Amino acid sequence: MKGFTLFAVASLLLASCYEDKGNYDYHALDVVSIDTAGTDVLSEYAVMRFDTLELNPDVVFNGQRVSEGANAPLDYQWTIYSAVSGSGANTVIDTIGNERSLKAVINRTGGNYYVQLVVTNRNDNIRQFLRIPVSVSEVFDGGWMVFYERNDVPETSDLALIYNPWTKLHANYNRYYTNVYETTNGTPLEGKPIRCLDIAVSLASGNNYVGLCTDRTLVGVSENGIEKAVAFNDFFHNAPSTVSPTWYGEHGAGVMSGQNSEIVINDNKVYTNTYSFSMTEGRTTRFGVAKFTDGNVGTLVPWNSELPNTLNYGVVVYDQTYHKFRYAGYNDARLQEFGAQDTNLAAFDVNNTGMDFVMADWGRGLSQGMNIRPYDYIVMAKGDERYLAVANFASTTPESTNIGVGLYPLDGLCPDIRDISSFAASHVGSFVYYSAGNRLYDFAYDSHQPADVAWEAPSSDEVITCVRIMKYYHGTVYGYGLVPKADNLVHIATWNEAKREGKVYQYLINPASGILNTDTHYEYTIPGRVKDMAWKFSMQ
Repeated sequence: MKGFTLFAVASLLLASCYEDKGNYDYHALDVVSIDTAGTDVLSEYAVMRFDTLELNPDVVFNGQRVSEGANAPLDYQWTIYSAVSGSGANTVIDTIGNERSLKAVINRTGGNYYVQLVVTNRNDNIRQFLRIPVSVSEVFDGGWMVFYERNDVPETSDLALIYNPWTKLHANYNRYYTNVYETTNGTPLEGKPIRCLDIAVSLASGNNYVGLCTDRTLVGVSENGIEKAVAFNDFFHNAPSTVSPTWYGEHGAGVMSGQNSEIVINDNKVYTNTYSFSMTEGRTTRFGVAKFTDGNVGTLVPWNSELPNTLNYGVVVYDQTYHKFRYAGYNDARLQEFGAQDTNLAAFDVNNTGMDFVMADWGRGLSQGMNIRPYDYIVMAKGDERYLAVANFASTTPESTNIGVGLYPLDGLCPDIRDISSFAASHVGSFVYYSAGNRLYDFAYDSHQPADVAWEAPSSDEVITCVRIMKYYHGTVYGYGLVPKADNLVHIATWNEAKREGKVYQYLINPASGILNTDTHYEYTIPGRVKDMAWKFSMQ
């Protein structure tokens, strides 16, 4: 035991002489916090879809407020995700920012979400969190649609939506959203724009879709969310092998007692989709087989007469090669010629006009309101001469002998008519608009007076690409006053090649004369060249 004790004492003496050379450089942990006191950050938000959400919370690092771009070892990540969990919930988490402050467009569909900031300290990977409830509401229950070719992505199309007191009933705000299709679906729509059209099949919200037609495809997007719901092939029972649409339209005045149709011209063939207007049900029918003829059919222009008496006609189109209108009967698959026309009664022969079709719009006819019976107003060319042809497909039958009710020479009365770029006809006044260059002309066709310059773009570099008067084909919707500023509003789209910039201007007009009220207007910048515009259906 004595030996052991001496050994233990010796060991302790040796240990007391050992120098501990370990690294024990202790330091205090960084202190990181997120502070919203004294800022404009609210505890929760309610926004419209596509609104920009701006949040600027304070971040404090070791007692010092971190300014934007400061050299602090901090990483930031803003995300948005659904506040609803469980079966059927949207579990997608989107990153919407990587800076201390947030400025992001909220493009999620209507619902309840959390917007969350995570601040990560790179020194120790410790994180701090800020989570804010955000309620997103849809606004796509009305408004004005603008369909354009994207400036930044040529050969693609996109949609803008405009909401103001002139385009949406009961709106007390002014908002507009661009590139809505890409924002919602991830990519722009393939092809150059041809037409946007909201066909009202059902009075129940959410049961309709908006048709977007380009030279490469036709899609249907949900009316409330602009989400792609119908692909090209889904429109048909048996989709054509060649996808080459040139036109998308509708046929019939939409009233519940009638039958109505979607129209598409694809690969120079006409297809119709007959449906019944319903209080509740959405569209369940599809395009059938292409219309056929017993003889030759030339090139069909991108147009159809949209508001004829549906039980007399199933579709009316124009054959540019043979200078004739052709029709198919209600639920008939054959394109035919009309009955012989009486040259003493008809202003022109619909079976042989001798003229090239330039552009057209429906306008003033036999009546207004729920029983819409408009005429088709068509700018036509015969060599160097220009005419305004007026056809009545609304109240005639294929056997009527005087379908061509008017033919007005335009040369000498309409400046720049050979350079026409867009055309719109009034539904309640005896005038039409046409554009050439940066000017919009107002022509009272039955006055025998020269056309007046109704409007001129602010810059000579702006050329007018599209003109539309606020109106809607649907008799019930139209007649009950659901179309805001019906017949009293004109939309003018321009394109500035030098700036690579589009514009949309909106002016109130005198519906009888077409004179613009220039005291006030709305103006919007569009990131592309506008091809078509239309009212978005709403049951407000």
